[in-house]
Amino acid sequence: MKAWKRIEPTTVHKVGHRIIVSKTFEQPDGTIVPWDVVFPDGQQFVNVVALTPDNHVVVCETFRPGPEMVMQELPGGFVDEHEALEAAVRRELLEETGYVADTLEYLGVSHRDPYMNAAWHYFLGTSCTYQQARDTHEVEEQIDVKLITIDQLLANARNDRMCAVDGVLYAYDKLLKLKEKR
Repeated sequence: MKAWKRIEPTTVHKVGHRIIVSKTFEQPDGTIVPWDVVFPDGQQFVNVVALTPDNHVVVCETFRPGPEMVMQELPGGFVDEHEALEAAVRRELLEETGYVADTLEYLGVSHRDPYMNAAWHYFLGTSCTYQQARDTHEVEEQIDVKLITIDQLLANARNDRMCAVDGVLYAYDKLLKLKEKR
């Protein structure tokens, strides 16, 4: 399989809270095909599997308009321009949950959806402690912070009670080892 050649111009549209990028590609056989994708080129995100000293997982519970249900997810969000990944994950964890990780371990990167110009970077945060009340002023981020067991996290990931479960997969082996130590 050969990669398709991107043909300019690319157009960018803002629709609500989303950026839609319209790209055109030439396939190896010469066929020209348009594609619309979400997020600007090169958008980066971070998520963290955040564990307290007693190995409870810090999750965010929030309503998601796509599936129209309350779901749990790993703390995380956009990486600001020129922001280091570790700084972004520490900022997002604190902003969304009020927790701070003692240590962070990079787990990997995923292009979660083939129709998004974005990469998600995953971290394992250990010895996370509550430091301050979270900022609740963002209308789009109505979050309830929950502490759940590793078993609950794995069950939620398997049973459609979480958004974006890739971070759980990235941390899976480490989570199993932590469970064995208890």
